[in-house]
Amino acid sequence: MTPARFPTLAAAAAAMILSGAAGAAEVAPTHDLPFPEGTPTVVARVETAPVARAGDAADDPAIWVNPKDPALSAVIGTDKKGGLYVYDLAGKPLQFLANGRMNNVDLRAGFRLGGREVVLVTASDRTNKAIAILTLDPETRQLADVADGVQESDLSDPYGLCMYRDRKGGETYVFVNDPTGLVRQWRLVATPAGKVRAEVVRSFALNSQVEGCVADDETGALYIGEEDVGLWRFGAAPNAGDRRRLVAAIKDNPMWKADFEGVGLWAGKGGRGYIVVSSQGDNTYAVFDRGGRNRYRGSFAIAPDPASGIDGVSETDGLDVVSAPLPGFPRGLLVTQDGYNVSPSENQNFKFVSWADVATQLKLD
Repeated sequence: MTPARFPTLAAAAAAMILSGAAGAAEVAPTHDLPFPEGTPTVVARVETAPVARAGDAADDPAIWVNPKDPALSAVIGTDKKGGLYVYDLAGKPLQFLANGRMNNVDLRAGFRLGGREVVLVTASDRTNKAIAILTLDPETRQLADVADGVQESDLSDPYGLCMYRDRKGGETYVFVNDPTGLVRQWRLVATPAGKVRAEVVRSFALNSQVEGCVADDETGALYIGEEDVGLWRFGAAPNAGDRRRLVAAIKDNPMWKADFEGVGLWAGKGGRGYIVVSSQGDNTYAVFDRGGRNRYRGSFAIAPDPASGIDGVSETDGLDVVSAPLPGFPRGLLVTQDGYNVSPSENQNFKFVSWADVATQLKLD
């Protein structure tokens, strides 16, 4: 997380000191940070219970849609100071797996393992400088480790992560990046013993720090946020090399303010849909068309909701979004990390936003 670039932050931060898990003092404001005047706003419908660790702990979510009963879907959220949470759609924790400092997380259903299809989950493991590989049980919504030993990343600090399923070959991949700008792609391979190993197939680099990314299984596009520069589009196939196109340069639009952090995909039918990016420096979210030249469609903020008592969202690190209808979220669900969980001031958490509200505010299809 990079501190917000607003003069009011210093005064707000001085109002309260939170003690970190390791004893180091960390500061947080006691109210939501501002966003640009005139920005369209939505509110969160649900918020999760706060993570157990204080300070900058929560980071990135991944949404699993239960194909049999959408009401029993789940959200996996990282605690980069200690492990992975699994939440239900009411924000209640179903599990906390203390498996190390997990920074980013993603998942893909339909991975063949041990003669059956499983929901495969991966996370960037900063404790072991590795790739954590797990399964999510659809019945219990519990995570279990299935890595074939420690899957070392050979990165200085495994940071951002996203997964990709090749529609033609059916193979599943994971991208992990490093704060230096290095990006690596691994093929995920099932072993005869029912474990999963990662085989590196590609490496490329950007010029500065990267983190948030998302791969589009249908179009074969890979989107990566270079935090102080903008949003890039690459090919997700392992033979795509380092060819890229700059979708959005932060310097070109006053509605965007570094860092570009979380990146997600709302995937509609027939290749339609939207790319969502958190503009961390001004507490907003930029929306781009999924297709064509990725036209910018506008930005929005998540404001406090006095009626429900759920605070707004500021300085978002990670996010995820799905287009599948879920109970209470008829056109899909957006989940964002909240950098400052206030009113009352508590540890960080994740907020659930109805995509229907976003679509209304930005006049999206």
